[in-house]
Amino acid sequence: MLLSIRKIFFNLKFALLLSVGGMFVLTAQLCHISSYADRLSALKNQHALIEKAVKTDLNDIGMANIVINGALSELTLAVKHSGDEELFDMIISSNDEQASLLRSLTLSSEMFQKAASRWITAAQSDRDSAFENVLTARTAMLADIDHMVDYQIQSITQAVSTAKITGIILFIIILSTFLLYRYRLNQIHHDIEKACAIDIDGSKPTILTEEIDFLMKRLARRSGQTTTNPTLLNPMSGLNNEKGMLTAFNAKKASKSANTLFLCLFEIDNFDILSKTLSAEDIGNIFKKLGEIISMYEQPLDVIAQLDDNRLVFFLSRNSKEVALNECDKIVATVNESGFSSARGTIKITLSAGFMLKAPIKSLEDSIFEARKLIEKAQENGGNRVAQLRDRVDSYNR
Repeated sequence: MLLSIRKIFFNLKFALLLSVGGMFVLTAQLCHISSYADRLSALKNQHALIEKAVKTDLNDIGMANIVINGALSELTLAVKHSGDEELFDMIISSNDEQASLLRSLTLSSEMFQKAASRWITAAQSDRDSAFENVLTARTAMLADIDHMVDYQIQSITQAVSTAKITGIILFIIILSTFLLYRYRLNQIHHDIEKACAIDIDGSKPTILTEEIDFLMKRLARRSGQTTTNPTLLNPMSGLNNEKGMLTAFNAKKASKSANTLFLCLFEIDNFDILSKTLSAEDIGNIFKKLGEIISMYEQPLDVIAQLDDNRLVFFLSRNSKEVALNECDKIVATVNESGFSSARGTIKITLSAGFMLKAPIKSLEDSIFEARKLIEKAQENGGNRVAQLRDRVDSYNR
């Protein structure tokens, strides 16, 4: 099975897009871990602010009032920063647990600030009692800070584990993409070198990709074309007519070949309706394009012709039935995907085909007659398919 360059590059773009998405997720996770560090810094700062307020000397009540109120204002801001929400909080950790811890910390902070405010405004005789209340509130707040620190450390651990897994997966994807597409691109480069190389020994080059195989077949077909008697060509498409088909078939069947001969007969679905709505020139252009599509798969011993009933016949000399049938399927699929120019604009058409082994004992006419019956079966099942006869049972590939 030949490789498709189009599919290789499509899959490569998808792999690169996936890698970029993974890098974005990993970057976001690292930024999230950094935000956790900011939260821990805010919690650590709360420790320092509490100690600063508690250890303030009240001998100079004016200065003490300034120092303690400043520390309490910074403490309020630090508590707020301790609960800032981040993008991955809802994925990595529990928002309910964090909200509960933050509420508890906010409440104990308010209690500590009230106790500190009463302490600096209390009379000299009540300061010791007020200070005891400050120490009690400090103990409760420090406990809440410790709980929040434990929670943040747990969240950081989970975030680091998630980032580690993301990094490993991303590394595997990038490494696999590099190794696979380094190999695929080398195969494409190999085919390009073979296509551009000068044929020295006459041996057939090994081609690995569909598109370059098509190009080499087309170049070989064009280089091997010679001037043909106009009486052997169909004037509409430029392909062999029935007389030209017989002449070409008899000339090529004498060539020695170990391959088997297969026949594929093509018919445009709903051709009678199409021929009534289009001009003769448009019909001729359609058959010319159909001939070009089929010719993409033509090999030196093959014969292509347009019959008098406007069906196209393709005799394929191949080493296996699977190869021949696969090429006929591709022709039908290519026609289905193609647009055909006409005076009415671009139109779409489909083909039905009958595929069979060309038995040596049967004449061309008898083989084509049997292939017509297969086309009828294909059209009865909706058209746009290849029908084949296998062990006297009709089977369809599309």
